[in-house]
Amino acid sequence: MKKIILLVLALLVLIGAGVGGYVMFGPKPHKEGEHVEEAPKKKERTGPPVFVQVGPMIVPVMGAKTVEQNIMVTVSLEVDDDTIREQVRVQSPRLIDAYVQALYGGIDKGQVIDGQVLNIPALKTKLMETTEKVLGPGVVHDVLIQSVSQRPVY
Repeated sequence: MKKIILLVLALLVLIGAGVGGYVMFGPKPHKEGEHVEEAPKKKERTGPPVFVQVGPMIVPVMGAKTVEQNIMVTVSLEVDDDTIREQVRVQSPRLIDAYVQALYGGIDKGQVIDGQVLNIPALKTKLMETTEKVLGPGVVHDVLIQSVSQRPVY
């Protein structure tokens, strides 16, 4: 009998937590007459994607006292059309500067390099975040890594 009471009590606590979570984080009711804003729709692409090549960028990987290796990265950015391509091309010096800073920080924190090997998915994520910071969200659809070269320094 004691186990059944504890089981029912635990079930009531779980139901109460679920209802409380729904009330706190669930959908908010709209008042009558209140205008509900819809999310802006993405602009549909009419033609094939256009790519802007950025780089090559050379980033030295520092060891305890000296440079251990050099990493060279070439990137292409996917945009909608030629007008946006020209806007991105004008901003390419700022992009390269931001990319090199992000790569230095990512290498120093171990985010984009595992031991001596470059982590390509993490590198791509880091470059996309940096691109959105520099150009704004929605300008570039994807960052395509064209080439990566790692060379040890002897």
